[in-house]
Amino acid sequence: MTTAERRAALIEKLAALPPERRAALLRSVGGAARDPGGQEWPLSPGQERLWFLSRFDPADTSYNTPWCVRLRGPLDVAALSAAFTRIVTRHEVLRTRYRMRGDAPVQAVLPPAPVPVETIAVAERADLDRVLREFAGRPFDLENEPPLRAGLAWLGADEAALCIVLHHIAVDGWSLDVLMRELAECYAAAREGREPDLPELPIQYPRYAVRERQRDHTEGLAYWTRRLAGAPALDLPADHPRPPRWSGRGGREELLLPPEEITPLERVARKRRCTSFMALAAAYQATLALASGQDDFCVGVPVAGRTSSELAPLIGYFGNTLVLRADLSGDPPFHELLDRVREATLAGMRHAEVPFEHVIAALRVPRDISRPPLCQAMFNLHNLPKDDLLRTRLADLDMEVHPVAPSHTKAEVSMDLWRGPEGLGGVLDYSSDLFAPATARRLVRGFAEVVRRAGADPDIRLSALSGALPK
Repeated sequence: MTTAERRAALIEKLAALPPERRAALLRSVGGAARDPGGQEWPLSPGQERLWFLSRFDPADTSYNTPWCVRLRGPLDVAALSAAFTRIVTRHEVLRTRYRMRGDAPVQAVLPPAPVPVETIAVAERADLDRVLREFAGRPFDLENEPPLRAGLAWLGADEAALCIVLHHIAVDGWSLDVLMRELAECYAAAREGREPDLPELPIQYPRYAVRERQRDHTEGLAYWTRRLAGAPALDLPADHPRPPRWSGRGGREELLLPPEEITPLERVARKRRCTSFMALAAAYQATLALASGQDDFCVGVPVAGRTSSELAPLIGYFGNTLVLRADLSGDPPFHELLDRVREATLAGMRHAEVPFEHVIAALRVPRDISRPPLCQAMFNLHNLPKDDLLRTRLADLDMEVHPVAPSHTKAEVSMDLWRGPEGLGGVLDYSSDLFAPATARRLVRGFAEVVRRAGADPDIRLSALSGALPK
């Protein structure tokens, strides 16, 4: 049995346990859940799968989360290191190691320790993207090192690129905003010789994990098993043979829709009592249906998963995946598809607290190590503009986002969109094992054309959109 097969078999075995049995097993390990004063705790459901994936494929960097910015001005490296140290001291999840106790993983919180800022060697400016990708793509050893590292690539006496890399087991998208705001405050405090002005955290992530293990998801699981039973995989025509195992290797194509092209669709959405997310998700489903010839498939949508105000200031992995089952049967007009997406979204949000891992287990999704489980496509419309984090500044330094093109993707195709002053921007990340760049560009152009045509004529049927995808 190969490493990938052993990994998949163990994940399947773990996922097959009933949620109550799994929670009982983890609560019994090392006294973690029984002893609030202890230093070992169970993993949250979302963390658990990421841990097993990292354990059985240590070289996988699909879940590395990098954030890089260019800094111009007099940077105080000692203050920057002190700021990171303060944040890691404040958030236990950033000084946690993951290990096995018996048959189950636990997270062990270690005492605070200084956080160094590594120097990233760069000979010439032309090498910057390459060295940042290498730094961001270095695997994490979750048993022996923290899930955060930071590095500086110096481009001059007063110019550097700061690269922060975190493992997804410790953060979600919301966490990055928390991290950058606290980094700004802690950096300023370190330079000024004062204590950071940050409120005390009401709860730490390991305690949240214990509480999450004890939740009853019976009702929500019943909904998802009814809704998703028999859902087929999405099979987009591929340019290359499907590898025997999923590697996550990926590429990226960008898109930009100016305001005059997105506004008509948003106007249609308001008339149908729909949000912009619903309208764009419907356009994405229509694009995938045209490309695949399928009228039934699933699209995964990331949700914040922060169900109470006490979780808002925490860094941690709270995100979940909401599964929207696309229904394009009967060649519907776009306005009817929009109504279907609205109903599916609202119903799904009522049960969005059920961990994706529990849904997979309840559905007994057949093991297939060649593709992501259940959702081969992902979609997300971010609430904030892509560069909104730049409203948070490091003292008097000029900051500019320095994108690091991903080398991995978590789905076969994944669309992320942002609103900005220039309109609707976004990216399509895709599996480079399956698709050529030209195919990804075709999907991006097709999506843009669907948005334009549906905005101009909401009565247009799916069959009449068939020419939206360029040949």
